[in-house]
Amino acid sequence: MNFGSVLLGLLAFVVLLSIIIIIHELGHLITAKKFGVYCHEFSIGMGPCLWSHKFSETTLSIRAIPFGGYVMMAGEDDGSEELEEMKDVPQERRLNGITAWKQVIIMAAGAAMNILLAWLLFIGISMVQGTTVDDSDPIIYSVHAGSPAEKAGLQEGDEILALECGGERLEDVSVTRLSEQVQFYEDAPSVLTVLRDGEEISVEVTPAYDEESNLWMFGFDLTSKVVEITPLESIKVGTQQLGEYSTMMVRSVVKLVQGVGLNSVSGPVGIYQVTAQTAALGLLPFLSLLAIFSLNIGIFNLLPIPVLDGGRIVIVVLEKLFRRKLNERVLNTVMLGSFALVIGLMLFATFNDVTRLF
Repeated sequence: MNFGSVLLGLLAFVVLLSIIIIIHELGHLITAKKFGVYCHEFSIGMGPCLWSHKFSETTLSIRAIPFGGYVMMAGEDDGSEELEEMKDVPQERRLNGITAWKQVIIMAAGAAMNILLAWLLFIGISMVQGTTVDDSDPIIYSVHAGSPAEKAGLQEGDEILALECGGERLEDVSVTRLSEQVQFYEDAPSVLTVLRDGEEISVEVTPAYDEESNLWMFGFDLTSKVVEITPLESIKVGTQQLGEYSTMMVRSVVKLVQGVGLNSVSGPVGIYQVTAQTAALGLLPFLSLLAIFSLNIGIFNLLPIPVLDGGRIVIVVLEKLFRRKLNERVLNTVMLGSFALVIGLMLFATFNDVTRLF
């Protein structure tokens, strides 16, 4: 890897994360201001301040570390209340002083903006391409020499009817679902039911790890049908893609909770690798990756983990239902525990990334 490709990869990585974070925090800012919450600062990046300018009552700042960002709102219980500018803010202009449903909207707005960005990108990419790929008929087009598929006896023209892996049987098979299921169970043996010359045949095959694509693969290519679409139809296609990737993300979270597919979790190193590889392919592949990551971040932030937006929403709803504040000591303990959980998951994912490198 030469210096130019490394530089391109780093730039693409910074741009990708920055766009996702800025859009997310912008959602919080817009809705907070809409409901009259005092916002002291909207920061792009973290660390020492490089530039700042005050617009009305909110300071826009650009900071040295181009990762992260935040909106500093009054009444957010994050330590910002210690600032002199925040002490005299009236209760009705504090986040914890407005009605519960407004708090929920403000907290959910960041994730909603990420999901909206993904949806618009999916539509825009489909519109520019003017085509979509129909992967609903998984028929083997070619078998790679020396691959697990060849060793198992799979042949060109075999139509895949079902996949049984890890004790699960998948009959609604598509190219996307097939690849997804294999990543969950990695090198576990799979049983493929294929239709060959009018006869159903069961073939056991164990996928192998492909270092170039960073995926577990059987070693065959499946046919795909390219369909031309109009600009109006691209809205439908983009919406379908949003739904498919969303359900895929939810399935992945459920699998992780069940302890399945933990070794496939990627952290910052893995994200950088994928971003660098995708950026080298051109603008449209990079925008597709941006859409997928933005969607994933949006959905992840809505999980009911207290340190995330979804967890904070749950806390607001519970306090509304019980008509009183939750025990502060218990809440702090839960917050600390959830923060440790998220950090632990990130460290584990980074360990996975480094292990794959070596």
